[in-house]
Order: sequence, then structure tokens, then C-alpha cells
Amino acid sequence: MKRPMTDEDVLERAGVDGRVAFAMAAFALGAGLVALLDRVGVPEKLVGALGPFLALFGLTIIGLLLRSMRVSRFYAGGRAVPAPYAGLALAALGAGLFAPFVPPLSQNVSLAGLLAGFGSGITFAALVTGPFLRKTGAFSIPDLLSGRFPNLALRLGVIIVIAAMSLLVAIAGFNSAIDALVAFGGVSRIGATIALGFVLFFVAVPSGLSGVVWAATGAAGILIASLALPLVFHMGRGGSLPLPVLGDETLWQGALDRLSQWHTQGTQAPAGADFTLILAIAIGICALAPILSPAITATNRDSSQRAGLVALVWALVITALVAATIALSTLSLDKTMIGARPDRLPDHIYQHAARGELTLCGAAVKGPAEARAACAGPKGPKEKIGPGDYAASGSYLVMALSELQGVGLAFSGLVCAALVSISMVLAAASLQSFATSIGHDGLYRVRDRSALTSRRLAMTRVIYIAAVFACGLFLARKSIDGSSFIALALTFSAASIAPLLALTLWPRATGPDAVITLLIGLVVAEAVILAGPAGAPSIERLSGAALLGCVAGFFSGWVSSLMRNADTSASGAFVHQILHGEGEVMNPDKGA
Repeated sequence: MKRPMTDEDVLERAGVDGRVAFAMAAFALGAGLVALLDRVGVPEKLVGALGPFLALFGLTIIGLLLRSMRVSRFYAGGRAVPAPYAGLALAALGAGLFAPFVPPLSQNVSLAGLLAGFGSGITFAALVTGPFLRKTGAFSIPDLLSGRFPNLALRLGVIIVIAAMSLLVAIAGFNSAIDALVAFGGVSRIGATIALGFVLFFVAVPSGLSGVVWAATGAAGILIASLALPLVFHMGRGGSLPLPVLGDETLWQGALDRLSQWHTQGTQAPAGADFTLILAIAIGICALAPILSPAITATNRDSSQRAGLVALVWALVITALVAATIALSTLSLDKTMIGARPDRLPDHIYQHAARGELTLCGAAVKGPAEARAACAGPKGPKEKIGPGDYAASGSYLVMALSELQGVGLAFSGLVCAALVSISMVLAAASLQSFATSIGHDGLYRVRDRSALTSRRLAMTRVIYIAAVFACGLFLARKSIDGSSFIALALTFSAASIAPLLALTLWPRATGPDAVITLLIGLVVAEAVILAGPAGAPSIERLSGAALLGCVAGFFSGWVSSLMRNADTSASGAFVHQILHGEGEVMNPDKGA
């Protein structure tokens, strides 16, 4: 039932809208200032770095302004985030989760399968899992599962799994932000790690989940604006958007043909591999704790569902903007490269090629001399570059549109700011989930339920800070493959947490049945992974492990519940309240 808005609610909403309007105006002013500095001849490295650091400064301010010692604000955003903003936050977290999978992919994976899997998973999380979690009144997935199945072994097992998955996603998001800042911000890897570590600290330590969700809302705004501005500028000069239905379909098809030449898949995927991939990703995402964070902060279940609808609309907008940007960058790169001499290309081409984002004649060249040598054949240096002599990565095509169109580095800096921002809020949400699982669901719930609010929040904050420090040490020297970390997290999310969430709606299931579900799901998934060849498991093997673990875990728990004659009156009442009650079935939390 929707609660009518009081005068206090109206004032609170007006204050939120005012702060959002101020943030938008401040970002527009900062973007205009960066563009002006670019036009008056400020050094390129400074212009390129201003956009990301402007965005990061904004994220830190959000966390500081929202600082709170209230349990409900720290762990659940005060249950007061309006649906439009919670939806924007979810869209930003979904974009950050997909960012490491931008082509070229390290393994033979279908991009269409990835998009379908991520889209299905975000849709289910936005419209089903998130509102379900919000209706129960739980602060987290371990909080819900422990309330439904009061079993210490299950609580500890779920805490370990959720914490591990959250840490994997946090490392992937942190790494994506570092890589983007190093590549386009002109800073060293150690320097980027230190700067981003401080941002992670200020986003969540003072304000908890409240700061994370509002920072994610800001990151979504930065992402949409930074992608839209270069396209609007292009259309203002009389250009057409290379998009099906909404733009020029001929240009769109031409861009797709060029991209297929650059990122051709290797071996043919087995029949049914795409379906397995889509299903595994979808199940993993719908039970992934960091993605469900915005749903927890909504005022009620209905608000959470509205937020999910908003998130899906913005996700479609972001997808269209990214597709148009990549297609337009592809066509602009063709105009820059085809017919030009290898040693007379724009400086920014050599700079990106030196970082491996572009290849010329199959080599990552660093300057005109190396480009001339790389393109030399039996008859001497090549005079002109042809369509098959170069290739570009997806991340480069997203970032470099403004450079390719000759409008300066300001817009590229804003796109870099967007990528850094969405990656940072994903890392912050994941670290918050990690700290909440251990500090709140573990140390507080198991060991010291009488702890003062200040001590309780201090435990979570210390764990969060320690996790930021550990991730920084791990990533300071060497980049990792973020897609592998996220794929592993989704595998264990699908194999262990998803079947447990499904089992919560089966009235006969009790604590021992849930323990069996968790153990069987994990054991089967690990057995499938270890049965493969040595080395990092392929996406296909992880997908199979996720689905087999999910099915085996749920089936084992279901069969166990049928074979046992345990008292199910409490569990039946819990399920009835979830399905047919008004919600908030969890016992009120101390200090909430």
C-alpha cells in the first residue's frame, strides 16, 4: 500500500530536487569551463585530466554532505530515495558492471549473448528481485535469508559467499576506473590508485549506502550527458546519427561491417552456448548484492518497482547512446585513416596506438617512424593506409569521438569522467555490500546485537576501509581482467544465492534444507570449473557451472524439504506475509 505523502515528505522531496538541480548546474558549469580551457590553449594533458577529476571531486562531496550516524541511512539510505533517482542509480551500476566487457573480448564470447544476458538480468533484478527484497524490509540478502532460515551455519555460509562475490566485483570496478584514469587522465597507475582510493573512502565511509546510491545517481547523469553532448554537437553541424530506426540505417550498417572486421569471433561457438550464457548471466545478476542496492533504499515495494522501470528506460537510452557513439567513431576513424600516410597521422592516433587501443598494420606503434616501419612491405613503405590496415578497441571508440571529429579533448575528458564514475560507484556499492555482510550481518548479528549504534557503524566502516586498502594494494602495480572477476562472481551468485532466494518462497523449506541448497550449489559449480583444463576457466565453462549449480542446489533443497517432517508453521507464515502481506516482514532493526 502506498503511503500518502506528508508535508515533511513534500519538503524532503523538494530539497532532494533542489540538490539535484544544483548538481546538474554545477556539472554543466564545470564542463563548460573545461571546454573553454581547451579552446584557449591550455595543455592537452591538463584538459584531459580535468573532466575525470571534476567528476571524482563531485562524488566525494556527495558522500561528505550525506554523512550520518543513523543506522537506517547508513545501511538502507533512509528508505527515502525517490524512484526516479533510485532508477538512475541502478542504471549506473548496470553500466559499470558491463564496462569490462566492451569488445574486444579476451575469450570467444558472443557480444549479442552478453547484451541479452545483462539486459535480462538487469530487468529481472529491477522488476522482481529488487522489489521482493525491499518488501521484506531486509537490509541485505544475508539479512533476508537469515530471517527466513534462522540457521547459524547458513548465515555464516551466505555471508562468506556474498562477501567474496562483492569483493570480486569491487576489484573489477576499481580496476576499470584505474585503467580509464591512466589511459585518458595522464596519471601513473599508483597515483590513480591512491586518488581513487580516497574517493572510495569519501563516497561511502561517512554516509554508507545513502552516499553510494546518490553518487551512483550522479554518475548516471554524468554518463548520459557525456555521451549525448558529442552526438548533439555532431547533429548541430548537420550530421546524421548512425542508428537503426532513429537515424541513418545505411551509416549504421556500414559501421557494423567495419566493426565485424575488427572484432571477428574466433571459433564457432557450440550450439546452445548463447542460450546457456544468457541464462547464466541473467540468473547471476538478479541475485547479485551490489546491483540490488538501490532497491533497498526505496520507500516501499511499489517505489522499488517504479525505480526498476525508470532504470530500464535509462538503460535503453544509455545503450542507444553508446551504440551511436561507437558507430560514429568507427566512421570518423575511417575518414581519418583511409588514404593517409602511416607517418602523417594526427598525434592523438599515435598516442592511443602506443597504449594498445589502436593497431596499425598489426602493431601498437608509438610514432611516425614506427608506423612507417610497421606498414613497410617487400616493396618498401606503404604510401597509403587501406581499410584492412588498422583496428580499434571498443573502449577507444567510446572515448575518442570528439578527438576524431576535431573538437578537442574536453568531450573526451567528460566521457572518461563518466567511465571512471560508473566504475567507482560499482566498486563503492560492492565494498559497501562486503562491509555490510561482515560487519552488520556477521559481527553484529552473530556476536554483539547489543552494540551501540556508533560501535556498530564503526565496525562496518573499519571493514570497508580495510577492503579499500587491500584492493588498492592488489591493483596498484598491475591491471587485471575485470571481466573474468565479474564472470566468476556471477557464477557463484547463480549457483548459490539465486536458488536460496527461490527457496525462500517454498513454505516447507527450513534451515537445514537451505544449508543443503547452498552447499550442493557451490560444490557442483566448483566441480564443473575444476573439471576443465588448467588455467582460467572459459566463459562457457563458467556458464555451465552456474546453471548446473543453480539447478542442483534448488532441487536438492526442495527434495530435502519433502523428505523431512519438520515444523513449517513459522516458515509458512513468513512466506504468506511476503506474498500476501503489506511487507516489512523482517523484525524491526535496532536503531532503524
